[in-house]
Amino acid sequence: MLKWIIKEVFIMAEELTQQNTECCTGTHSEHLCYLISQGFNLSNEQEYRILIEDAEYRCDHCGHHAKSDANLCVPARL
Repeated sequence: MLKWIIKEVFIMAEELTQQNTECCTGTHSEHLCYLISQGFNLSNEQEYRILIEDAEYRCDHCGHHAKSDANLCVPARL
């Protein structure tokens, strides 16, 4: 049962973090939705934690939280 729940959560997260094709900032490769879609949060846990610890912003596109607005497509201050 737990494995099924984890799999479902992963699938939902993957759907939410699909590359935002509407993002036209020119720096999308630095945004959390893109980084997570590339597995950055799994392969670089320490660096990922630095980006999200003490989050001050939330993305209105995908819902991720980040310390810097530069790491989000549509940042909104928390």
